[in-house]
Amino acid sequence: MPRTTVLSPALCSLICAQDGVVSSAQLQRHGFTHSAVQHRLGRGVWTRIAPGVILTSAGAVTRRQRLVSAWLWTGDDALIDADDACAWYGLSPRWFRPDRVHVVVPTTSHARTRGFVVVRRSVGQLVAGDRGMVPYVDRVTAVLAAARRAPSMPSAVAHLSLALQRGMVTVDELRSGRECFGDKWCRQVDAALSAVGVGVRSPAEKQAFELFERSRRLPRPRWNVWLDLGDGGTPVCVDALWEDAGLVAEINGEAYHAWAEQYEALHRRAGRLTASGLTVMHCTPRQIRDEGTDVLRQLERTYARLAGTDMPKDVRQVDPPSIAA
Repeated sequence: MPRTTVLSPALCSLICAQDGVVSSAQLQRHGFTHSAVQHRLGRGVWTRIAPGVILTSAGAVTRRQRLVSAWLWTGDDALIDADDACAWYGLSPRWFRPDRVHVVVPTTSHARTRGFVVVRRSVGQLVAGDRGMVPYVDRVTAVLAAARRAPSMPSAVAHLSLALQRGMVTVDELRSGRECFGDKWCRQVDAALSAVGVGVRSPAEKQAFELFERSRRLPRPRWNVWLDLGDGGTPVCVDALWEDAGLVAEINGEAYHAWAEQYEALHRRAGRLTASGLTVMHCTPRQIRDEGTDVLRQLERTYARLAGTDMPKDVRQVDPPSIAA
């Protein structure tokens, strides 16, 4: 009868700390030979879930075990990246897939995408952020890497915008982080960064920004400005503001504003803006897309009529309130 290799207390502690996952190298350091590992795998007691990574049980692989195994396989220098790091920080992208694990490794690493592990190689220095059972990239890198993977430009803008709105990152941090990113295939994320860098905070607002930029009569508005309307109510954030005309453009998407509570809030807000003395022009993303010329012409005529009237005397700009993550 072959000799049975016993798990030492130290190995048991390591396996427990890694949620039942262990590397072949770790097993070898604790006295397990290749044949002893193969014996347990052959009996179905253990399961191989990545090259050189063993699950010390025969059950289904959990999400956390996938994270640990991906990190063990790609090496000590690797960090959990992109969608998975964003999920750790509480901002799961809409395209997040729990059956995949994204990892970033140094450019010198031999690790490549395989199975459920998606590998990004970085020429820049890897910066660790938080650490749970595995280490994660910092928040800025996580947001940028996830936006780089977005299925569309609007999705990338929406993801960056939400990270900004929740206070997870700042515009300056995103700019600085992009300079250190150093990866290929960043055209989409660069365009999205350009959008949020000028204050645009949603895909619909980006479309409006591009439409307004076509005008030779409209100066560039200020985007997402918080205003105290002087009526004792809470501050409001207007989409686009021409201060010299007291003119506001609001882009109201049906996907959000059609719901009952938001619909009522939209009209209460519109009433407050008008009562404060501001002139408010409303348009929808569909109008911007399909009737952009007419929308622009109406804005130009309204601005031409109001230019020089300035802001209502009781309305003033205020700092944005902090938004909890």
